[in-house]
Amino acid sequence: MSARSRGGSGPVSTWDPLHELMVLKERMNRLFENVLSRGGDLGEADLAGWSPAVDLREDLEGFHLSVEIPGVPRDCLSLRIEGQTLTIEGDRPLDRLEKTAEHLRVERFYGPFSRSFNLPAAIDDDKATARFQLGVLEVFLPKSMKGRTGSVKIVIS
Repeated sequence: MSARSRGGSGPVSTWDPLHELMVLKERMNRLFENVLSRGGDLGEADLAGWSPAVDLREDLEGFHLSVEIPGVPRDCLSLRIEGQTLTIEGDRPLDRLEKTAEHLRVERFYGPFSRSFNLPAAIDDDKATARFQLGVLEVFLPKSMKGRTGSVKIVIS
């Protein structure tokens, strides 16, 4: 008996287990690609599916971070330093999707994210800077000879 011959007048949607498996396979492939591209670090954000790409480098003066976060409004971003840990939090709002349109494919991730980085040296948080331009957050954290244990929020310009 076909899905149409069950007595209904309109089209009946049938469950396609192969399609569901292919969708699951695509999500798992993206998860593993993200993990491998970051050196095998699987975090909680990876399981949720939204974790922005970050480049972190160190030179004699301090630490430089570049975070790719297109579509995230500046007022939805937060940076703070606690001890030698930098935490970046934000939210890419789902309401940027057109509610009146039928989406044929949505591959970008939406919603909140959080990334934390333990830095191998103390930071002079009074001189830390952050700039957000063209969807990229650039952060500079100068090294310090003294350590600090409190929490400091960094202003994003």
